[in-house]
Amino acid sequence: MIEQKEKQKWHLVRNNNGEWICSDQVVYLDDFSTMIYHLRAKKHGLPLSPQTDYEGETWYYRHEVEAIEAVMKAEQQEMKSRKLKTTPVKREISEKEINDITMNMLKPNANGCFDALDEECRLWQELENNPPQCWKNILEDKALYVEIRKDNYVNVYYYGGNVALLRWTGGKITAETHRKYLGKPDETDLYQDCTEILHSKEGLDLIKENIREEYHKLSKREKTDEQNRVYTSNEKWVQGELKLRFPKRYIDSEFAYRIGKNNLIRFDMVELKGNELRFIEIKLITDSRLRSNDKKPEIINQMTKYSHFIREHTEVLKDYYTKLLRIKKRIGLWNGETEIEHIALKPILLIVNTYKGILSKGRENRKNSIEELKENTMFETIIVSYPDLCR
Repeated sequence: MIEQKEKQKWHLVRNNNGEWICSDQVVYLDDFSTMIYHLRAKKHGLPLSPQTDYEGETWYYRHEVEAIEAVMKAEQQEMKSRKLKTTPVKREISEKEINDITMNMLKPNANGCFDALDEECRLWQELENNPPQCWKNILEDKALYVEIRKDNYVNVYYYGGNVALLRWTGGKITAETHRKYLGKPDETDLYQDCTEILHSKEGLDLIKENIREEYHKLSKREKTDEQNRVYTSNEKWVQGELKLRFPKRYIDSEFAYRIGKNNLIRFDMVELKGNELRFIEIKLITDSRLRSNDKKPEIINQMTKYSHFIREHTEVLKDYYTKLLRIKKRIGLWNGETEIEHIALKPILLIVNTYKGILSKGRENRKNSIEELKENTMFETIIVSYPDLCR
């Protein structure tokens, strides 16, 4: 969840007011967890205030998250202790319903784990055999890319901005997006249903435009980038450029896997090169974690942690991504091979040199210092100039 150092177990994170908060008090949630926590917070009248850090990532105050978790645990205990009396209703039960009930009874609770990804999930069946208009519009939009998630839902992205979360619930496919992307910043619910909006291409364009302004803040960012003499300061936009330019290479983005309560493994990109799977962390050359004047750069601890994770989960990752590619192929997201032969044990640190024009002495020194990361044997470092990134 929170990037940790070996000696110093905390660092500072910005909140919405520009104040610095100790990372011990910060919690990052994935999209699905965010939705669940907001629903529980609304139900019980508890605060859950989304904050934005320096990198543009959303986080929450730990005490607010823990208060909601306490309520959720209490609800679970109440459900266990309550004896429900039901009146049986006689009706015909289809063979399909019987099979679904049986499978759910036999299936272990594996939420958040690799085993949770179910190839027989109803969502995949419907997207394959009876795709709604919103899904057809998503597939036709060449500025969007779609990722399959472990807990059997779909994230639709526009250059790293989450256009919608699609899942099977209440006997149908539903889609939700952030209220800001619908032009409703003052609505009570943080996430709003957008299923009908996605049925029109105009609705999709509206959400994309709001992501450009609310998430990427492109109009402001472009002016600042020009003043700072960089091609871009937007790492998520770079990620989107790679995904859209090389859809047959990058099979996943924003991979996240939680280990314990406070440790979240997150890979920016997953690449299939030949039959070898490679995990990639993207950093712009301006990222402060790439260099330190008086100690080991923070990125080394991060990449070393990723290397250990890959080595410990090699076979599981291979099986998981083979399954993921089979699902992607069924629902129109992939047309290549689905077998994976090898896993690259070294994660890749892809550093994008976004400096523009003639380098100052300070930038030249920084670039040379960052080059030293190539000497680390736990991960592979690749430095590429931004204009050459998508060639």
